[in-house]
Amino acid sequence: MLLDSSWRTRIGLCGTIAVVLFSAFFTGCSVPKNVADSQSPNVLIILADDLGYSDLSVMGGEIPTPNIDRLADEGILFTNFHVAATCSPTRAMLLTGADSHRVGLGNMGEFLTDAQRGQDGYEGHLNETVETLASRLQRLGYRTGMAGKWHLGAQPDQRPHARGFGRTFALMEGSGSAWDDGSPAPIIGNRTHFTRDGKPVERPEGFSATLYVDAMIDFIRAADGDAPFFGYLAFQAVHWPHHAPAKFIERSRGLYDEGWRQVHAERVRRQREMGLFDGPASSIGDEIPNWQDLSASKRRDEAARMEAYAAMAMAMDHEIGRLLAFLESSGRLDQTLVLFLSDNGADPSEPERSTFAGEWYKERYPVTDPERLGSPGSFPSTGHAWARVSVAPLADHKGQPGEGGLRVPLIARYPSGIPAKSQSSRFGFVTDVVPTVLDAVTASRPSHSFPDKLDGLSLWNEMRGTALDEAGGQSRAVGYELMGASALFAGDLKLVRRHGEPWRLFDVATDLGEQVDLSRHSPERKARLLRAYDAYESEMGVIAVPADFDVMKQLLSQPTAPSE
Repeated sequence: MLLDSSWRTRIGLCGTIAVVLFSAFFTGCSVPKNVADSQSPNVLIILADDLGYSDLSVMGGEIPTPNIDRLADEGILFTNFHVAATCSPTRAMLLTGADSHRVGLGNMGEFLTDAQRGQDGYEGHLNETVETLASRLQRLGYRTGMAGKWHLGAQPDQRPHARGFGRTFALMEGSGSAWDDGSPAPIIGNRTHFTRDGKPVERPEGFSATLYVDAMIDFIRAADGDAPFFGYLAFQAVHWPHHAPAKFIERSRGLYDEGWRQVHAERVRRQREMGLFDGPASSIGDEIPNWQDLSASKRRDEAARMEAYAAMAMAMDHEIGRLLAFLESSGRLDQTLVLFLSDNGADPSEPERSTFAGEWYKERYPVTDPERLGSPGSFPSTGHAWARVSVAPLADHKGQPGEGGLRVPLIARYPSGIPAKSQSSRFGFVTDVVPTVLDAVTASRPSHSFPDKLDGLSLWNEMRGTALDEAGGQSRAVGYELMGASALFAGDLKLVRRHGEPWRLFDVATDLGEQVDLSRHSPERKARLLRAYDAYESEMGVIAVPADFDVMKQLLSQPTAPSE
């Protein structure tokens, strides 16, 4: 089973270094006449890292996120949007509109098996078969910039500057300290690596979210006012280690003193009152200990870990607010299509608590005092119990194919085209972002400008309040696979399988918590979806992982640092 309880205490899937592989950058076809002008919307995609489904206050969470909430209040909130269960496959699909198996991230580079390594679609970095959204928009006349976590390839021709982004400030690895101590995570490599406009640079001093927003503001300010811009802002928040400036940690004090079951129950209660879901919710889990059975010191330590997580989310929201204020003061905000989403569900892993790597973490992250968690030198994670809270009312978590690993909120704001205070329960998948943006930026585009196949469908009409037609809406089937964890979405039905376990069938419209397996009651529907999933695997060239797939063995077999 992928990321069972033993793995949760060892390591997370996303916080690992980029693999060292080689590929050529696809430059695309000849540049057509620009179709973008000053009337075309700017585009800003904001990506959170490991943010759970219910963490935002607009999703029922207790963490104050007023700036993200503002985007939802002034735009549309999608409550049935899905991504991959780990970061780099999601990012590959987000930036290309194509399935991760087509574009090099059929598996994360860190976990490629011997059978997968070197095969098409399993390069472990973003390959050259499909253009990025940045490259497409650049050819339409857009100025393009990226700031934050990349994790899609570390070689010079794999960096964001080589994939259509004109201005970049990027963290190459999957994670690391949010402070300027350069400490990596998890145990491979000696430091994190940053590039600016494709060249290695030393990381400036300061908190990561602030640095990334500074870089995005600098890019937008310098962009030609006669041409629209595309910005991709990829935060480290809220990937462990959970770091935040002291003022946000102080604001989070006391939020979790009642313990995980009480916080989970309160989130579910608020979600029901807000009309976010009906039907049964997934429980926090019988394996989670009762809060009152813990010692006072243990309760304080556990609460402090979640306080650091909440503080990091607050800090991200604050920096988003700073960016929105800049856009507003410069007259750009209402001319900008802003999209916000997370790359996967909450992470249950606790790498700093592992016996396997304990000494490594003690050396690099020696601060363990609960009152100092979130400060430089600390490495707080949240663990399984708080991850269950973060994904309420869903089942599973990061790394798994349940809704808690795959379903995230998607928010879109654009006053000229998207009605305020809108909400949609229509199914969406991360590959839909590219065609949605392309529809938004130009009503008519030459077919030769976008020659390669996109796997997603545009949600632009849904955002504008115009219903999708049946062929492009709920009737489509969307397959998913990562390291043997699989799913197929077809209307309200979801076929799902953890690695090494039997297939299950759920109606996620009435059973969002995936509590009632319909397999025995609906064998014909299950058989039909199984045939559709088999067709998906065949089309995408899925290379199965063995039954005894060993996450840690795969991690330790990888190179130790990206090339400079």
